[in-house]
Amino acid sequence: MNEEWTLRPIGHVESPYREGFGIPRQSGVVPAATGLLIPTPEWQQPAAWQGIETFSHLWLIWVFHAKRHMQPGDSPAVRPPRLGGNRRVGVFASRAPVRPNPVGLSVVRLLDVTEKDGRVRLHLGGLDLLDGTPILDVKPHVPYADCPPDSRGGWASSPPERLAVVWGAAESWLERLDSATVALIEQSLAQDPRPAFHADPDRVYGMRIEDMDVRFVVREHRAEIQEIVPDRK
Repeated sequence: MNEEWTLRPIGHVESPYREGFGIPRQSGVVPAATGLLIPTPEWQQPAAWQGIETFSHLWLIWVFHAKRHMQPGDSPAVRPPRLGGNRRVGVFASRAPVRPNPVGLSVVRLLDVTEKDGRVRLHLGGLDLLDGTPILDVKPHVPYADCPPDSRGGWASSPPERLAVVWGAAESWLERLDSATVALIEQSLAQDPRPAFHADPDRVYGMRIEDMDVRFVVREHRAEIQEIVPDRK
């Protein structure tokens, strides 16, 4: 078969992550990463979402709109960060973002559904998506079917280790930020956004979260926040 399909987004996500570096590698690992799903005009009518509030989690099918996808001649094997960035596995045995087709799948928590002037907004938690990500479809997460009791996780069977997070020279920001933003920053850094092969304790990294550039180093299994630089508008 040599068929092609045209897929149209049904909405997009407003996310606190404004660039690729630092986005959680899996959905749900940063519960404080909250945002909105904004349906396109044709899918904003409440009838399309009737009953969705009875589910605690949703599957999002989305597009890697800011990533290149695999091209003919690319290696079919990838190096997952969980394996140290050295061991290769097949692309279909991974959740690598560079894929034959730029399609992603995330399970997120449904926090609330609101409606104003006939327009629906879905409030989501545990996002692992770049701000502006197009959403192709939404499906309810059904526990009896989506959580088989005999499921095996292969080489990713256990959660990744987390870094301790200290505010260091940026401690004064704890009094300036609300608790939700503090939790977002700490949970995002704890999942260690560095490439797996980076181990320089003096290297300063910058991660864009909301309207801030969070600059940090990683030393002795701790992420030390050095500085927070607000965007200049």
